[in-house]
Amino acid sequence: MLPADLHLHSTVSFDGHNSRREMALAARDRGIRTICFTDHYDVVNEKNEFVPVYDWTPARREHAEAKAALGGSAELLYGLELGNAPADFSAAAAALTEPGLDFVLGSIHNASKAMGWQDYYYVNFESPERCYAYLDDYFDQEEQLVQWGNFDSLAHLPYPLRYMSGRDGQPVTLGRYEERIVEILRKLIQNGKALEVNSGKSWRIMPEYGWLLERYADLGGELVTVGCDAHRVEDVGVGLEQAYDLLKSKGYRYVTVFRGRRPCPTKL
Repeated sequence: MLPADLHLHSTVSFDGHNSRREMALAARDRGIRTICFTDHYDVVNEKNEFVPVYDWTPARREHAEAKAALGGSAELLYGLELGNAPADFSAAAAALTEPGLDFVLGSIHNASKAMGWQDYYYVNFESPERCYAYLDDYFDQEEQLVQWGNFDSLAHLPYPLRYMSGRDGQPVTLGRYEERIVEILRKLIQNGKALEVNSGKSWRIMPEYGWLLERYADLGGELVTVGCDAHRVEDVGVGLEQAYDLLKSKGYRYVTVFRGRRPCPTKL
């Protein structure tokens, strides 16, 4: 059994492929005890457009359907992945007034307005120089997001490297950002926020997470959430076991589950 997956997407997200019912049943059948859907609300969307209002209606409907299908056979939590909040913090905050919300992931998926609000997925990272220009902007936004702080766990901190090095093969690292990252981790700890380990639908966890977990622990951080970031049934649970093994290897004894936006430690 796996304690929890707090990062799942469904057809409520623009890039989801299966309903919450289908995804929840797959997660239960793969031994995940606690499931949280964190479908996307990106204040700036994948088309680089400002989206001032989030409609919760599809999430409410699909959450009810998934809960009925599970029938208590696994715990189902109500969440959101809040993307690109620095584009408009008032719009982001308005989305979080939804009753019954358990968990909010804070993430950055797009460059800032100064760089055209481009979604990293669609950027051609053809040189290290281009990568580092986007990374400079990315960490500016991460710092703004963490300073604002209206989320529960900071999602996939090494995210742009999925596309820069993982997809486009550029020889870039986070080395030049270590001091900024340490300050981000320190701020998370001060404000009682968690750090996410995201398996990224892969059996191979991004190597940056090992260093992040070490530094977070050195600074006194204890709140860690885990999610596979699956967008389709076949990816549910992929890499979760490796993520939990990584946590244990770095000395962590608990994973954090949020209920009613309050951290609840769960023994590994």
